[in-house]
Formats: sequence, structure tokens, C-alpha cells
Amino acid sequence: MNRLCLALLSLLLLTPAAFAGFMELSGHAQIINDDVESARQRAIDRALSQAVMSHGAQLDYQQRSRNGVLIDEQLTMDSQASVESMEILSERRSGNQYFVEMRVQMVSDALGKCRGPAGRVAISVPRAQVRYREQLVPGGLYELDSAFSRLISNTLNGEGRYAFGNARDDLRIDIAGYDREWVRSLGEQDNSQYVLALVFDDLSLDRPDRVMGYWERDATRQLALEAVLYDAFTTERVWSQRYRSQGGWPYERQEMADTATETFWNSDFGQELRKIGNDIVRDLNDTLACQPLKGRIIELRGDRAVVSLGLRHGLRPGDKLQIITQQDSWAQPGELVLTLEQVEPERARARLEGPTALMGVQVGDWVQRAPRQRKL
Repeated sequence: MNRLCLALLSLLLLTPAAFAGFMELSGHAQIINDDVESARQRAIDRALSQAVMSHGAQLDYQQRSRNGVLIDEQLTMDSQASVESMEILSERRSGNQYFVEMRVQMVSDALGKCRGPAGRVAISVPRAQVRYREQLVPGGLYELDSAFSRLISNTLNGEGRYAFGNARDDLRIDIAGYDREWVRSLGEQDNSQYVLALVFDDLSLDRPDRVMGYWERDATRQLALEAVLYDAFTTERVWSQRYRSQGGWPYERQEMADTATETFWNSDFGQELRKIGNDIVRDLNDTLACQPLKGRIIELRGDRAVVSLGLRHGLRPGDKLQIITQQDSWAQPGELVLTLEQVEPERARARLEGPTALMGVQVGDWVQRAPRQRKL
């Protein structure tokens, strides 16, 4: 208890701004065809997106283990937050860029009774689909589908409160087909609970005619996509959302854009891609807040089992998982229980409990941990 009190005191002393809820941040956007007001609003939106993704104020006490042995205790902050008020401290135009400096007050969002899925769920992110690939020709954006999937996976790993990403940008999948067995197959390959499908349906470039046939005007590129989250256990569609925006396109008519460079991601269009990536991860956090953490039994010997969940999912020795058997309809979550004994990064060894523990249990059965409940 003394260590916990010291950790809490350290957080209070070192991070007062997080608890006060005030942040100072900046945003910028390209001014396209002298539309200063539109650039100003996009700069503000980008700054607010940073604030929502980075703010946290809920305390969570955890233990860390190595090879199933407790090695440390730690106190972390983990919450969702929203903007309560904002104040623009300064704004200026520099060339074709508009800059804003802001002070934002954040408040923690209540998640009802849920505090998240008692851990972090794994999400496989295959290569995005582009419905009209001819739209990739201007600028040579042939690797944008792969780059955006990596962006989402990396953002999940860095900012996802209830999930982490397994990037599978090497996979091209026909998401439009009616057969969703690819969802189950990919989930089993990656030991993922969910699969996130991304489909771009508008990446068209709007390049106005030259003024008097000579001077180029600023070009814009549309950005529209649909994100769909599938349950890798049941293949059911859990969540979907459409996103639409546009960004300034700074490249000349014959110039190629390299999605592997910071120059591309720092461009106005790249910044809009980043913002949509943040919006997707934020919406996934909201969706997963009240979902259970699920895994599979991958080995079974007597009353000992190995499950596809581990330290990376937020589990530790002593945690209990409910078993959902697949061969007997009478079995309900909670009737059969596993107690974790040794926890590794992505798997754990466990003991089956109860006098009828082995009834109906087999490799491939599901295990789950119910969402954490808020203490009143």
C-alpha cells in the first residue's frame, strides 16, 4: 500500500496539468486558393484532435510480471476525454500556411459502468482497399493502401486505450465478398479478437485550370473511406463508420508522392490522413469500452491449458477467464473457469477449476474476461 501511495503522490506532483485538464497545443493547415477561413478551421480541428488523443486522467493500478512472477507494481492513467472549452491564444498566416496556438480545457468522459474490456484486445489491420485504383495515378499513390493500414496499426499501438494493432499490410483481401471466413481465418492466424477493414472510395484529385493558361492554382485531393470492425470469432460486423475530408495537394502535375517520407505526411493531405486515423482510433476506443476480452484455448493437457492471451493484453497471474465451449450448447460463460498461473507476452498457462472442469473443453474453445466495472 505504501508503494501505491508513493506512486499516486508522484503522479500528482509530476503531472498537474493532466489533472487540471488544461493543455496548450498548436495546429496548422495549408491555405488553398486563398480560402483562409477553411484553413483556419482545419488547423483548429487538427489541434483539437491531438488534445483528445493525448489527454488522460483516470488512474489504473497494475502489476507487472515476467515469466509469471510479479516484478513490479505501477500506477497509470487511462481515460477518455472531451473538450469542454477552448481559447485561441494566437493565430497567424505565413506564406500558404495558417497556424493557431490554443489553450484547451479537457474533461473526462463517463463510460457508464464500463472501464474498458479488462485488458487490450488485438485487432488485425489488413491492407486497405481502394475501390477506384485509377484515382491513385496522379501522384503515384500506389502504396497508400499499405501505408494507411500501418498508420492505423501504429496509432492503435500508441494511442489505443483498449486495443493494439497487428499490421497485415501484406494481405490484399476482397472485403466486398459475402463470404466472411477470411475474417475468422485471419483472426486465428494473428490470435486477434477483431479485424478492421478499411475501404477508400474517393481519392480523386481536383486540379483547377491554369490561370490564363499559365499560372497553376492550388489543387485539392478528396479523402473518403469506410472503416468496418468485424468480430474474428463470429465474423459479425460490430461497428462501421464513414469518414470524409479533403486536403491541399502540393505536388506538381507530373510529380510523384512518396508515402514513406515525412514530407508526404507533413503535407496538408498527409495531415488530414493522420487526423482521420486519430478519429478512427478514438471511435474504436468508444466501441470497445464495454466489450469483453476474448481469446482461444490453443493447448490442453489434463487440467492445464494454454490460452492466446498474455501480458500484452493486460493479464497477469491469478486472473480468471470464463470458458465458452463450442461443442455443447449448455455451457455458458462463467460455468467453467481458468486461473492464469504463468503469463507470457502473448499467451498464458492456466489451470482449469472445478470438479467437472474437463467436461466439454477442447482446443479451440473460447475464453473471455468480462469488462471491468466502475466502482461506485
